[in-house]
Amino acid sequence: MSLAGAWVPGVSAVPITLLMVVYVTGWARLHRRDPARWSWWRLSCFGGGVAAIAVALWSPLDQGGQWLLSWHMTQHLLLSMVAPPLLLAGWPFMPLMQGLPRWIGVGLLGPVLAWPALRGVLARLVHPTVAWPLSVAVTWAWHLPPAYEWALTGSVPHALEHACFLWSGILFWWPVVAPWPWQGAWPRWSMAFYLLLADVANTVVAAVLAFAPGVVYGTYALTAPALGVDPLEDQRRAAAIMWLPGQLLFLVPAVVILARAGRRRRPARSVALPVLRPRRPARFDLLAVPMVGAVLRHPNGRLSLRMGVMVLAVLVVLDGWLGPASAATNVAGTWPWTHGRGLAVVAAVAVGNLACMGCPLIAPRTLLRRWIRPRRRWPSGLRVKWIAAGLVVAWLVAYEALGWWDSPWLTAWLVVGLVLAATVTDLLFEGAAFCQWVCPVGQWNMAMAVAAPLQVKARDLQVCERCATQDCLRGGERGPGCGTGLFVPRKTGSLECTWCLDCVTACPHDNVALAAVVPLQESLLEGTRSAIGRWRDRTDFATLLLVLGAGGLANALLMTEPVVGWVEGVGWAGSGALRAGLITLASIAVLLAWPALAACVGGSWRERWAGLALDLWPVGASVWLVHFGFHLASGWASALPPLQRAAMDAAGLDLGEPRWSAHCCATAPAWLVPAMLVALASGLVASLWLCWTRAVRRGRPVTAVADALVALGWWMVAAWLVLQPMQMRGLIA
Repeated sequence: MSLAGAWVPGVSAVPITLLMVVYVTGWARLHRRDPARWSWWRLSCFGGGVAAIAVALWSPLDQGGQWLLSWHMTQHLLLSMVAPPLLLAGWPFMPLMQGLPRWIGVGLLGPVLAWPALRGVLARLVHPTVAWPLSVAVTWAWHLPPAYEWALTGSVPHALEHACFLWSGILFWWPVVAPWPWQGAWPRWSMAFYLLLADVANTVVAAVLAFAPGVVYGTYALTAPALGVDPLEDQRRAAAIMWLPGQLLFLVPAVVILARAGRRRRPARSVALPVLRPRRPARFDLLAVPMVGAVLRHPNGRLSLRMGVMVLAVLVVLDGWLGPASAATNVAGTWPWTHGRGLAVVAAVAVGNLACMGCPLIAPRTLLRRWIRPRRRWPSGLRVKWIAAGLVVAWLVAYEALGWWDSPWLTAWLVVGLVLAATVTDLLFEGAAFCQWVCPVGQWNMAMAVAAPLQVKARDLQVCERCATQDCLRGGERGPGCGTGLFVPRKTGSLECTWCLDCVTACPHDNVALAAVVPLQESLLEGTRSAIGRWRDRTDFATLLLVLGAGGLANALLMTEPVVGWVEGVGWAGSGALRAGLITLASIAVLLAWPALAACVGGSWRERWAGLALDLWPVGASVWLVHFGFHLASGWASALPPLQRAAMDAAGLDLGEPRWSAHCCATAPAWLVPAMLVALASGLVASLWLCWTRAVRRGRPVTAVADALVALGWWMVAAWLVLQPMQMRGLIA
């Protein structure tokens, strides 16, 4: 059976055609009087909305919607998310009133529309507190199986369903579009969050359809096979249609609203290094919190934290060497890859760079430096991030090619190698040379902290102005200064900050805080940064950020079942592990090629490359968050059984019988997928906003299009990843 039927205008063709005729007539009259306000753009928008309704109701989609869920979902998308904003963008009220005969528009409708009670009801219906819940209720209610199945039983319930989607969509989009002369009660920037909340509600329905174990709507289980289509696959396509295009239709307007609100609120200004000037003290300071602040401020407190994590690292190494070869039953096969990475990324986004603060790699260095004082400086020719960027790529490739995650023995040697490298390097060279210029894990930690709500800052810049010793940078009697060369009063952002908090100890005025900041705020600052210099000249830093972003996508790709199956089926390049490593390298190269091409559009390539690195990082950070967060949330129970087994094997210590059943065939909690989709959406919104704002500041809005396309491309890859079955590495198969 074929669904490629002809266009069949139904009863709805009459009112829709009349609506278009009346609008065109009224628009023509208004256009002659005020062509600037009633432009061709308004006519095009309204015509586009009418065309979307026509496609939804008259095209083969209408017939196909009775047989395939994906076609029916496309109808809903057009009626609720495409047609309403286009109709409202045509500012329809005045053209429709002007297009009607005077005796109807003025004589009949005028008094009715001027009735205060009716105006009050209409104003209430389009208020965000009513329009949003009404739209969500309509979407959720009609997607319940009983209601959805009833809509397929006849033309009347089907028409009622479509009318609900169209009119609830008009009410929902009204405060967003704000058709002239209507004025909203809420500030414009609030509409961005209004759209984000709607996206969350839309995502919930899409996720239910995408991950349902069976066919949700029984009718399609019968009709889809008649067309040779798997009903479950058709359901997943419908979910993808609802989620991916739907999310774009919510997020892109949100970004535009934020960009315009920000531009109206303050004029463009220089983004060079801020000079010292009085500021209000930070509202929140983690170091001022009782007990927690006391531990973090004292160097022995931080050393104790690192030594505690070092003990855990020793357990990982010993079990990796002496324990079973099965990664799922070995501490070295579960703790570093499932729990360590997951906790690090969640902590980085929720708090800050706690992973570097408690890093076990620098615990021996911190202890030994009390007796050994390094005198050498890291070579000036190596004070770039090219080595670190190369090591990040090597790390990701080796992770797949060597199967670190599946080899406790290799994992143990990896930990030992990192500890030795950090200790030797930092006992030979002063400062934090290993952390700053070498460690691939540290680069990732510092980059993730860009999205954190806490940052090392000066409490009162007036105190810094009066300070003559600058101990926070150079060190003093109280302790060493910043190993990465960051001067706290001129410090911008979290890049290069390991949260060692040596500056806290060294400052004789107790003027350093872990203060609350706006996440990602440093991404807009392109001026000179302490210890980094002028951002647009640091191609090495920009490349490192882009490698980390592309690497996050490549790393997750090789854990999805479709890609894993494809890699195993490819018959070239020797073993499957080697093929996986080569494909990881190729994936990173392809993903980096996108921003490289976009950087060729408008202005200096180096400057554009540096800006793109900052613009794309929110998407990259969100990918790492959802990836490692997925493994942590779905495999959290796998931490205890290997420890119970190791305690019994090594010391005869009975910590209870290992429950390997909780360590097998883990399933993701119901809330996880929607949370992952929201995190990715937040990253996309932040990236698109950065793309637009940077382009406007530079006076080249056209570059925003090229940059946004790259951000959307990365996000689409990430979106596809989330919807795929993920390998449960570290768990019992």
